[in-house]
Amino acid sequence: MRPSLFFTTSLSLSSRVRGLSSSTALNAISRSNDSTVIISPQDEAQHSATVILCHGLGDTANGWVEPTQYLANQLPHVKWILPTAPTQPVTLNGGMPMPSWYDIVGLDSRSSEFCDGLDESMERILSLVENEVSGDDSSSNATATACVNHPLDYSRIILAGFSQGGALALYTGMTQLRKQSTTGLGLGGITVMSGYLPRSKAFAIAAGSENTPILHCHGEQDSVVPVQAAALSKERVSSLLKEINGGNDNSYEVKTYVGLDHSVAIDELNDVAAFLKRVIPPITSDNAQGDDEVDPAKMSVRQLRAEIEKRGLKEEARGMLEKTELVNVLLKNQK
Repeated sequence: MRPSLFFTTSLSLSSRVRGLSSSTALNAISRSNDSTVIISPQDEAQHSATVILCHGLGDTANGWVEPTQYLANQLPHVKWILPTAPTQPVTLNGGMPMPSWYDIVGLDSRSSEFCDGLDESMERILSLVENEVSGDDSSSNATATACVNHPLDYSRIILAGFSQGGALALYTGMTQLRKQSTTGLGLGGITVMSGYLPRSKAFAIAAGSENTPILHCHGEQDSVVPVQAAALSKERVSSLLKEINGGNDNSYEVKTYVGLDHSVAIDELNDVAAFLKRVIPPITSDNAQGDDEVDPAKMSVRQLRAEIEKRGLKEEARGMLEKTELVNVLLKNQK
């Protein structure tokens, strides 16, 4: 086996997705100066969740545009952020520079404990998460009109990724803390495709992220990251969850695909879409108004204001700008 052949290829991912044909682009696409791709909902008012999807080693955000469009067509309320990793030397490929979230020394379990550059990449992903929570898109430097940011709760944000990007998503989503807090991110979910758990020995689940749903998809014939990596990752995460009071050791779901190598298949994308529909379902003003059980913390600012007006609380909320203030108004006046 010569895994470096995969890592050095310039083939875009969309051409490697089994069963995926070109789909009609229904969503606006913008690109920032740092090569981040943003795919926005057609109707900005529907935006109530965001997925941050990280590509694999040697790829870029552009390689995930077509598969993401396929997913976006099924999830019209979701904004997609596709960052591109910095170009840097990769030890596994003889020091050849390529887009990489961190250095890879080898493919064995011992080598995955090093991951130089992982901390810096986690900081970058965390900044994207915090921008979605605050509603601040000023750092995107988009060259085309992007989706107007609505502040989101952490539970309306998903980290996802393929291969090395999946490893980054898993480690970041489960170990990192909210800004200026001792609480874990508590994301809506994590999706790993053909990935693995890096730094397994140092891995520790942040308090508040114990119940984060995880979907791990993997090809059974993966010649780069063997399918056993999925089982080992689940075993490590689940063992820690069992030790945590209140942790759900069943939150890590693994799906495998017969005949699939280190790539993505259409049935896998459909499984990802189904997972996302379950963990970040659409929240509209209409169903928020008709369902008192909808958690105000999961609404966008626009949805909060609509619900406040509907309940006759507009005067009480006058002058309030922060999402937390609007949430508190609804919680205080719950029926």
